[in-house]
Amino acid sequence: MIKKMRELAPMELYFRLISLMFWPIYWYKWIVITIENYNNILFYIYFVVDAIFITLLIIKYIRKKIESKRYFKFALSMSLTYLITLSSFMIFTTNITLLYAQIIMCIILMVESWKLIKEDYNDIGVVGVLAALLILILTYFY
Repeated sequence: MIKKMRELAPMELYFRLISLMFWPIYWYKWIVITIENYNNILFYIYFVVDAIFITLLIIKYIRKKIESKRYFKFALSMSLTYLITLSSFMIFTTNITLLYAQIIMCIILMVESWKLIKEDYNDIGVVGVLAALLILILTYFY
């Protein structure tokens, strides 16, 4: 397992960290956390981590031209979708504009993930499709 982890690029590991951080925070807000201060702390921690990732991703894309432009779009849309979802769910719960932005970002994420699957034959796009569908379903029931 450690050998496989060493083969992955640091940005890929950071991307996986962001993806794995999102779901527990979302679940904690939904089920466990009722204190507003904890929501703010968790959101701002995630915001800083995600903003660093987005900045590094854009810098890497500009400097080195990532192999796949679709993967860049996928990673960017997924991290922005997670960020907008948490902000509309934890911080600005009654903001209808963020709700629309969240739905639009989920649709963009599904489209980019689908293109990644079909045109680049990259299976990681399945994660994006499932994440977007799950976020849309959870948004509907919230």
